[in-house]
Amino acid sequence: MSTKNTSTQSPRSAGAFDIRNVIGALIGIYGIVLLICSFAIDPGTNPDTGALKSSQDNLWAGLAMLVVGVVFAAWARLRPITVTTSAAPATPTASEGN
Repeated sequence: MSTKNTSTQSPRSAGAFDIRNVIGALIGIYGIVLLICSFAIDPGTNPDTGALKSSQDNLWAGLAMLVVGVVFAAWARLRPITVTTSAAPATPTASEGN
């Protein structure tokens, strides 16, 4: 008579709980905001010199942040973190207490 181990472990992806997804989404959102600001908001003038400011800074920073956000998302998609989960429910041991 043989006994089977019922506590099989199955790997699964961390999914939305992967920190790379969160970081990529935040950086991407900030990049979109900067892109919108580069087209919609007047950059104004420099108070020290009176020279006009350039909106190109927001454009390039926004594009760079979008690229970094996409890289984070691709990294999380191509190399997912796997978490092994037990099929058996966890039972408290005597050392854990009540």
